[in-house]
Amino acid sequence: MDPRNSKLERAAATALLGLLLAYVATERTSEPWILGWSKPWVALLLACIALAVVTLGSYRRGLPGWLSATRRTLVASAAAIVLLLVVTETVLRAADKPAYEELDNSGRHAADPDVGHVYVPNHRQVLQTREYRVEWASNAQGVRSDRDFGPKAAGVTRILCVGDSFTACDQVPGAQSWPAALEANLARRLAESGSTRRIEVVNAGFPGFSTANEAAWLAKFGARFEPDLVLVATTPNDLSENPFPLQYTARGGRLVSARATEDDEARFEHRRRWWCLGGAIERSRLAQRIVASAAWTRLRGRPPFHHIEAYEALPSPKAQRLYELADRCMLEARAASEALGARFGIVVIPYARQLREFEAGLDGGAYGAHWRDFAARHGLACVDARERFLAHADPASLYWREDNHCTAAGYSLVAEVAAELVWSRRVELGWTP
Repeated sequence: MDPRNSKLERAAATALLGLLLAYVATERTSEPWILGWSKPWVALLLACIALAVVTLGSYRRGLPGWLSATRRTLVASAAAIVLLLVVTETVLRAADKPAYEELDNSGRHAADPDVGHVYVPNHRQVLQTREYRVEWASNAQGVRSDRDFGPKAAGVTRILCVGDSFTACDQVPGAQSWPAALEANLARRLAESGSTRRIEVVNAGFPGFSTANEAAWLAKFGARFEPDLVLVATTPNDLSENPFPLQYTARGGRLVSARATEDDEARFEHRRRWWCLGGAIERSRLAQRIVASAAWTRLRGRPPFHHIEAYEALPSPKAQRLYELADRCMLEARAASEALGARFGIVVIPYARQLREFEAGLDGGAYGAHWRDFAARHGLACVDARERFLAHADPASLYWREDNHCTAAGYSLVAEVAAELVWSRRVELGWTP
């Protein structure tokens, strides 16, 4: 072999082994042993060191031709793969044009033993991701608002909108959230009808809430708002999250899994350090695209998308159990609302996935159809926004590209259908010209 090729091969092997050692050495594993290490981590690190010693030592002595050729092929293949990954990541970053620099958006959450988590009262901060920047505020009662809701004045109808992140609407300014747009829409309708009644809409949306959380929140906190009408907004993820009503809590102002241990949090913080190679790879544009791809999902043996039970045309036994639980949770939310003297309604908000074609056996409209049927059986008001989303001239514009939530245009459509639902019940609410 040409000595220059041998030196190049050895340099490539050294670089590859250095990367491997850096990856392992900068990782943090569970099961602490001594000095923050763990036995598996120490064993893996020693194995990598041994591999490096053996591989680099093999260049100092002659090897049989077939073994030398195998080593050369492995080193060349690994180097080519790493080079391809680096070039791809460089191209993706060069083409990447985020609107904003992503910030740490934690700080606004507080733990609650009954509902999992709530907002810190009177809290203000900027929520900023690669796509949007929002001035966010909570009021003294711990809901997203820049005003407090005191005792209800005469001539005021107060609507309490309870839901998850699709009701919190953190991706848009508070005035563009669907509860705020609902208030503006109803106020306009009342003014045009000659009514002097005033409307106040409370945004009680919390990221990570399911219908079970919402029912518990209504029972614990709903009375302070004196609602005349409660609208519970539901999305397909509620179906799979209802069995775990306390799956999220708050630590240090950040929303975390209730099952997360101190070591999990320490590893999370560790992976955010610039020198942690594992964390850097995890945050890379290429890795994020791979993890989000359908091919990666199939490779892991997972369903093609989350909450698949919500879309089954013929519900499986698991889906039936989940729907039965969801029905019970919704009835609990209604009972909590009636205990407050409030009427009750359901607003179904679609996911972007529901606007596209599904494979055989799945139906994007199944989730909304369930709640329309449920409402009919129990004499409740219900509206599904999916049809309005499908009829939009540009459905893709109703959702962010990276964030899976609605844009201001999407939330505006939710407000429109919710306003139509409320307006159709105006006589029951006592709204007269």
